[in-house]
Amino acid sequence: MRKFQIWWLKLSCFLTGYNYYILSNCSEVSIRKVKKYTASLLIISTVWAFVGFCFCSRYIKLDSLGSVIGSAISILVILQIERQILLAEKTNRALKITRVGLALMMAVIGSLIIDQIIFKDDIDKTKMESNQLKVNSLMPIKTKEITDQINNSNNAIFAKENERKLLLEDIDRNPTKKIIETTSSKVPVIKTTTDSSRNQITNTILQNVTSTNVRSIPNPKIEQLQSVDQQIKELNNQKTSKETLLLNVKTDLEEEVSMKVGFLDELSIMYGILKSSSIAMIVYAIWFIFLLLLELLILIGKSNEEESDYDKTIQKQMDIHLKKIQLL
Repeated sequence: MRKFQIWWLKLSCFLTGYNYYILSNCSEVSIRKVKKYTASLLIISTVWAFVGFCFCSRYIKLDSLGSVIGSAISILVILQIERQILLAEKTNRALKITRVGLALMMAVIGSLIIDQIIFKDDIDKTKMESNQLKVNSLMPIKTKEITDQINNSNNAIFAKENERKLLLEDIDRNPTKKIIETTSSKVPVIKTTTDSSRNQITNTILQNVTSTNVRSIPNPKIEQLQSVDQQIKELNNQKTSKETLLLNVKTDLEEEVSMKVGFLDELSIMYGILKSSSIAMIVYAIWFIFLLLLELLILIGKSNEEESDYDKTIQKQMDIHLKKIQLL
């Protein structure tokens, strides 16, 4: 039991920022005061840990680990804010006003997030109606876009089928093509001439000889026909996918719209619920007042309590250090 009390006191000092070694030598009044502050901090931290986890999970779309980290960051921020009051020598007016302002903002934010969790089913129901209106407004635009793409595919298929028809007609008329190959070569020719003295002179000259060869080959458009068939097949596949997309356009739009609903959308829906329902407004007011008083709990306690021996010990240490500085 004694070890547990020591452990709890050390944890209390860690959370509040108090010095354990000084506090352990103080009276029970100072120890109880620190434990009281620790209880308040734990209550506030628990509430904000829940708020931070839900906010990260629902709106920032983090996984469980990311939400836990967001929850830990919320607790860290709350502890540092509360320490501004706990570790202040005196809570002056400016500090009180600042803390009250922070408390108001934090109460508004916290109550909104908590109420959105409480009224989740009502928000989802209203969100479904709102999403359906968005889907109905987007349907004609999306349908027209896909229909135009299908029409373009039909026109392209029609043009390719006409091209295929012309190719088939040409292949039927001319299954083969004749190719004329002409080759030219030089052949030596002996030429005999007689000069003025009636002597015969023999000369060898090269004479060009041209030969022509005609052969038949398959019509080259047969290969073009295979390419056109492949293009028609691809266009038909694209058309089929577009037609499937057209059939599922409403379902796809509903999924797309529902996935893009964020914090501001739900905040607007929540505002409409609060404005139209007095019961929802009462629930929101209860949570707002609860969080506001919770945020101000330490400030109220700090403002109305007398100086303890822990505070006097800290003050005494400061006076001793000031005298040492003066002597130096």
